[in-house]
Amino acid sequence: MLLDLELAENFYAVPSFGAGFYEEGDSDKDLDYFLEFRSQIELAYEFQNQQRLGVAFGHISNAGLGDENPGTEILNLYYHVPVDGLF
Repeated sequence: MLLDLELAENFYAVPSFGAGFYEEGDSDKDLDYFLEFRSQIELAYEFQNQQRLGVAFGHISNAGLGDENPGTEILNLYYHVPVDGLF
């Protein structure tokens, strides 16, 4: 789930929240539960062609469902291209 909030002309804030499943695999990061939640905020600039360049900060945790809740943080750089612009 996300919101697309225009802060000023061509500048957007995009808060989002989601849930997903986690498996440690070969990673050394143990999040202590199979169900994880991600909250994120993205700040982006939209170009005239509707493509966007943004930076986002997010947090993933099990919301206390596991015995431990170490969580982890994510910093992303995004470049969005509208799907109709691909064809």
